[in-house]
Amino acid sequence: MPSHGRRPLFAYPGQVAGKQHCVVAFLLVVVGAGLVALALADVFYTVLFPGSGRGPVRRVLSRAVLRAFRLTRHMGRSRAQRAMAYCGPVHVAATLGVWFVLLLTGWAAIYRPALGSGVVAATGTTQRTWATALYYSGYTLTTLGLGDIVAVTPAYRAVTVVEAATGFISFTLVISYFVSVYTTLTARNAFALALHQRSGGTGRGVDVVRALVLEGPTAASLHLAEVAGELRRLVQTDASYPVLRSFHYRRDYDALPQILQTCWETVTLLQTTVAPDAARPELHGSSVSEMAACAEQMCARIAGAPPSDTAAPTSDHDAWMAQHASMAADLAAAGSPVRSNAAAAYVAAREVWSPALDALAHDLLYQWPRPGEH
Repeated sequence: MPSHGRRPLFAYPGQVAGKQHCVVAFLLVVVGAGLVALALADVFYTVLFPGSGRGPVRRVLSRAVLRAFRLTRHMGRSRAQRAMAYCGPVHVAATLGVWFVLLLTGWAAIYRPALGSGVVAATGTTQRTWATALYYSGYTLTTLGLGDIVAVTPAYRAVTVVEAATGFISFTLVISYFVSVYTTLTARNAFALALHQRSGGTGRGVDVVRALVLEGPTAASLHLAEVAGELRRLVQTDASYPVLRSFHYRRDYDALPQILQTCWETVTLLQTTVAPDAARPELHGSSVSEMAACAEQMCARIAGAPPSDTAAPTSDHDAWMAQHASMAADLAAAGSPVRSNAAAAYVAAREVWSPALDALAHDLLYQWPRPGEH
């Protein structure tokens, strides 16, 4: 056996002189490096460049997890909703698990040809098996450094250091990312609860508008500015953390479709039904315009999402007309000036954003009452 200092970089265990073993060893190293690069690229796009919409693993995994949970649709609404509450956490756990497996397997493939030559047992005979390669890769990746198997050539010592650094950096980034996800989720849930309470627990935009009318210009202006700011944050975090779409904790008002439904109905009523009033300029001010811009941006993003097995969009034109008449009467009773012939404008606006919202709700197994069922 040659000395440690002269062992070849790609020495395949049990090899005899010949090209076949060298080719196998080289292919193992290439495949292993490819798996490591794939995992690191996905970590980069998911954590450091989340707004890119890329991620060779995350995008495929996200669709797979969502499809798997959509299979619960046939279990009935209540059971499907209970199961869907686990979609977000499972997605997070699956992403972390896939990254770890890719890194673990990739580095093990790089070490596998070197067992018994570049990487040896500290004492006794080196077991030249995949289990040994995975074991060495695992404790190096997690920076445990047990020391019962060691790298003895300069090249594999360098590779070991690189893997340890990769593991430390990756785990740090991943922990920071998931802390950001759950912090953002908490803020979104707080916004959802505020909307739920401002609507009197109904989730209807008309009840939010009526509250704005009744509370006076100053308070209404502050609340509209707050909602506009939260909507801007929601649009931005939806681009940065797509996994947030699948999170809600069995409370209807926590779900993204319900949040958007309440906000979009609110801004639609303010723009199409509430008549301009010199005494209430805030009801048509910059905050309302910002809310409308956020709604349009979010609607376009949902409509541009990859196609799925969503149901065909439905039209509730007649129901929306009847619903609008009831909402206009409620607003008039609260003292709000109401535009004449506003129903057609309201329905036209609903027909723009309602199909995208229905598609999102269908994907997430979320159901709300159809118009007239409140």
